Amino acid sequence: MTKYILHGGYTRTDNDLNRSFYEEIVRDVSDGATILLCYFASRDTDITRKFGQDSQIFSKWAHGKNLIFLLADESNFMEQLKKADVLYIPGGSTPKLLGILKNYLELKENLDGKTVVGSSAGAYAIGRYSAFHDDESDGEIREGLGLLPLRVVCHYKSIELPPNSKALNSLKHMGQDLEIVFLGDFEWKVFKV
Repeated sequence: MTKYILHGGYTRTDNDLNRSFYEEIVRDVSDGATILLCYFASRDTDITRKFGQDSQIFSKWAHGKNLIFLLADESNFMEQLKKADVLYIPGGSTPKLLGILKNYLELKENLDGKTVVGSSAGAYAIGRYSAFHDDESDGEIREGLGLLPLRVVCHYKSIELPPNSKALNSLKHMGQDLEIVFLGDFEWKVFKV
């Protein structure tokens, strides 16, 4: 069984929702578990700072568990994924992230039994269809990897980064056979498949 956790965005803000989010990620992993931090969506050229910050946040909420952190690298991503217990994909540029992840045709089959976490761009990539925010959307619906058969809306009702209204309306009326998941900033939801 694979455990997916989708987050609506802004994971680094210190609040109750985000604290419970990080606790949920590490809840089912054993001492010595490996967390693969994947910044393929990052707009920053130097991701070592994010890697350090996120490693500290995970360790803080692991309640004494010793965790091993790996920084995802495109050249050996699948080998890293096979060793990982958790795949964590935070936000950034969804088109950039999808452009990279679509190169790994065997991705889905290597997620079985893991915890897979996506926030904002990461959640969009995990879902089947998404309504992106204005700076990444011309009002069209985008297709994700379909790891979960969902329509995903992150930053729902966000003041800072709301989804494109035209894309959101289209998403609500298409793919009626797929559940639609609305995630506001800081909100998260668990799916087990």
